[in-house]
Amino acid sequence: MSLNDRQTDFKRYLKDQLFNVVRPMTFDELEMKAAGFAALLFEDLTAIEIGEVLQELTQENAVEMALGDSIVDPATFRSWIAQRRDEVETRRWNAYKKLLVSRDWEANVINTLDAQTDDVVELLGDPMQVDGKWPRRGLLMGEVQSGKTATYLGVLNKALDYGYKVIVVIGGHTEDLRQQTQTRFDTDLLGIDSETWEDGISNAAVRYVGVGEIHRERAHLMTTVRHDFSKSKRGSSITWVEGGLPTVFITKKTPSLLDNIRTYIKSQAPGGRLDIPLIVVDDESDWGSPNTRDKTDPTSVNKAIRALLDVSTRSSYLAITATPFANIFINDQAEFEFVEKPRRGEPVVSGPGSVLNDLFPSDYIRAMFPPSTYRGLGTYFPEGGHAAINTEVDDCLAIIPIKHKNHHPVATLPESMETAIIEFLLGTAVRRIRDRKVKAASMLINVSRFKSVERRVAELAELFLKATVAMVLGEFARRTATRSLAAKRIQDVWNVRFAHVTDVAWNDVAEKLVEIAPEFRIELINGDTAKERAQRRKLMTVAERKADDLVPKIVVGGDILSRGLTLDGLQVSYFVREPRTMDTLMQMGRWFGYRPGFDDLVSIWMPETTRADFAHSAEVTDELRETLLDMKARGLTPRDFGLRVRVHPDSVAIVAANKGRDTQVIEIGPTVWENKLAESYDLTGDAEVDQLNQAAVEALITRLGPGKSVKTSDGFDSWQNVPLDAVQDFFRTFQGDKRSQTFGRGGDGTLPITDAFKVVPGSDRWSVVLVSSGKGQPHHHFGKDFEVAMSVRNKMGRSRLDGHIRLDRRRVSTAGDLIGSLLEQERKAMDVEPRTTADGRAMSSQARTLLWIDHPILMIYAVTADDPAAHEDSSDLTRVETGLKRIAVAIAFPKMTQEEIEDATRESKTYRVNQVYWRAYNGFVEDLGDDVDEDEN
Repeated sequence: MSLNDRQTDFKRYLKDQLFNVVRPMTFDELEMKAAGFAALLFEDLTAIEIGEVLQELTQENAVEMALGDSIVDPATFRSWIAQRRDEVETRRWNAYKKLLVSRDWEANVINTLDAQTDDVVELLGDPMQVDGKWPRRGLLMGEVQSGKTATYLGVLNKALDYGYKVIVVIGGHTEDLRQQTQTRFDTDLLGIDSETWEDGISNAAVRYVGVGEIHRERAHLMTTVRHDFSKSKRGSSITWVEGGLPTVFITKKTPSLLDNIRTYIKSQAPGGRLDIPLIVVDDESDWGSPNTRDKTDPTSVNKAIRALLDVSTRSSYLAITATPFANIFINDQAEFEFVEKPRRGEPVVSGPGSVLNDLFPSDYIRAMFPPSTYRGLGTYFPEGGHAAINTEVDDCLAIIPIKHKNHHPVATLPESMETAIIEFLLGTAVRRIRDRKVKAASMLINVSRFKSVERRVAELAELFLKATVAMVLGEFARRTATRSLAAKRIQDVWNVRFAHVTDVAWNDVAEKLVEIAPEFRIELINGDTAKERAQRRKLMTVAERKADDLVPKIVVGGDILSRGLTLDGLQVSYFVREPRTMDTLMQMGRWFGYRPGFDDLVSIWMPETTRADFAHSAEVTDELRETLLDMKARGLTPRDFGLRVRVHPDSVAIVAANKGRDTQVIEIGPTVWENKLAESYDLTGDAEVDQLNQAAVEALITRLGPGKSVKTSDGFDSWQNVPLDAVQDFFRTFQGDKRSQTFGRGGDGTLPITDAFKVVPGSDRWSVVLVSSGKGQPHHHFGKDFEVAMSVRNKMGRSRLDGHIRLDRRRVSTAGDLIGSLLEQERKAMDVEPRTTADGRAMSSQARTLLWIDHPILMIYAVTADDPAAHEDSSDLTRVETGLKRIAVAIAFPKMTQEEIEDATRESKTYRVNQVYWRAYNGFVEDLGDDVDEDEN
């Protein structure tokens, strides 16, 4: 169903009037309100037309948008929005919200966006907080073509309402992208057409657009659609950034332009640093911003962004991307000394420079979720495939191989590409019939990274389009049974590729094709055509630009057709490329996004290998989002919870090698535990959780039977041949500290360590042991039947930040505990085994025991601290009070046979991990090493 113009106006008016109702309305109440408004202002609408409007509004209410999840560092974050909400009149946000209503956004989505932008502005930091310095680093993770720009425009409108004064938006790495971003800011934040404003028109004749037509809130425009903040503009500008009005820059991601802005702001700041709040928004932040060189000598763009942030004592860096792999791979501990280079004629100033941290999102990461109407990776690349994907492009690969050189000869268009162009013509005709109005429509052709090849493809596509248009005008305009092969081909494409379209008849489509065929145009977009396209747009009037935007276009290009470039109304994509990194691959998926009214007309052509790469990327991205949810569930932050990304099995890299220079590749799976002792040395600081751990031990004892325990060689109480399900039940309750990669409970409610239980040798016959530390130690009771001497730790610290408890040397067990957990006969049998390695080195009792056992052993401890007065506090830990008790465990895993290792490896996955993850993992692997203490036997 498509509404006419009056119906659309009525729908927008109705939505605007009902937007802030106190409670949800029933349909009957909505119908009554609609009838009242229609009688007053839309009396020309019939009852049927009003009913159609109500039906569409009702359908929109089914559109949902999740709020999103944030992972924040509590050490650097404090809530402030709620305290100030009643004090601030959010005029800019209210105008932006009305603008979204006028664009027919669903009310549910706008309401969620309202809440989401509150959350993000709060993460930026309170602009009214004047005490101290607060440089903040954060990341918003969205989806490709999901409306990230609309989200951060909402964030920035609110940020200005709440008191931010300077905004720098890095709007892409090409002038096309920067101009696209500037245009959006003109309408959605600044409210002024910067092109006409730059033409020198008087203030009275300034053309207000977007939010400016709703409510005029002024700001200093430092850039326009036509011009970035160049060196000459820097020298001629007299705007004071510390004045009353906010100052906004939209710049390209180049070092010189960023340095121009930094120098301009710095020239106005006492001592070279502002004390007013600054936001730097880095759109597509994974491109160009991460440092790809040595940490002491960063890349120019990376250095320029860090130096720009340093110009204010209160700066907030907001990285935004749909492919955050490079961002999370940034070295979180990297810093460098920035020394200001003197300009020509200035003296060299000696002395230390500023130490600048890298752009790792240490303070927060927020995963944004698009509305349910979004079509993304999961839509087009599910496990069972999708009807929109067509992989029959071998003819294109024969003409233009994936690997080809510049000036590769192309004599003819592939037949499959011609079919795709016909699909676009037919689909556009269907849309015109459905919409009853002209809307933007486009097709993408991306088959080469070389401009010479792109130009040749555009020329051949132009020839084919002209011939097809001439045939349509010559044959479809007259009704005759005789058709040429070309005409029959068009109808064949309709019959095969549009068989699912039942609301439009072929005769109507053919008639509409005759009407619209002359409108179609080929447009080549690459660096060679940028100036020509910009000049052509400059010479157009506003009305001509609007009309040009609605011309149905077949866009031919290469790498430039990615990274934020939006093709409005994209219906058909012909993409015969094989990008070798996952982030580039995903960014080239320009077909992701929203397809209102033409979901069923989307067609995507690509090689099968590329389809498989997209499907893998969908899985990997979902896993990363699940990891972020896991991080949130544990209450952890990017500083202390490492992130990992699964590696593609067939060599598609996650990012380019230089973006992953600070990462490590590791294999995670059951084999990591083989012949090792895993210990829960990070203990919960929550007394209630420890009570649950105590209850888990007692429940396990009850299940195993108090009277069925036997003594080990060191007199520990134990149970033998314990079934796996009993151990699994125990670990459904027991948990270590949330930050533990092994014993911390994840977002799915399980402990990572339990993944290894099913493949460990002897998993059907565990030993469970209550370890007792010896005479003279304080005792602890497990139920009424069992008493153990607690393990007294001379160093047991509590985190100053979150209260979790860590054992010294990251050890729960002590030398001899494992061998002491063997039965007497087992110990005697092991004693005949060699005590040295093949090269003659002595083995500890723990190492020998791990080699000898043929089933897993669960050792349970009660640990406590000794006199805290004997120990000093550290920078991050305080001494634990005497008498504090915690339950801890250690698990001994036996050695595997080669066949068992091969079976277990099938369950393993390879990951590229960041430095936070690597430090935790590396320390953990070191902890799994042999016990070098002397044997206690």
